[in-house]
Amino acid sequence: MKDGLMLLITGLLCVGGAALFFRFFGSDAMSIIMLLALVGATVDNLRLRRRLREMGAKPEGKRTWL
Repeated sequence: MKDGLMLLITGLLCVGGAALFFRFFGSDAMSIIMLLALVGATVDNLRLRRRLREMGAKPEGKRTWL
């Protein structure tokens, strides 16, 4: 019962946060979400490339950027 109540409270907080986010940013909200996703994917890609380089992997093919 306690876990279910905590899950319900967490869900309500997430819904409230999402509603405030979309109310505050309006039509720019989707652009902000897409920008955050793009930045996150780029950072993750750079982190993985660095880790592969540390492990001694050699890149295959041409690198067109970075």
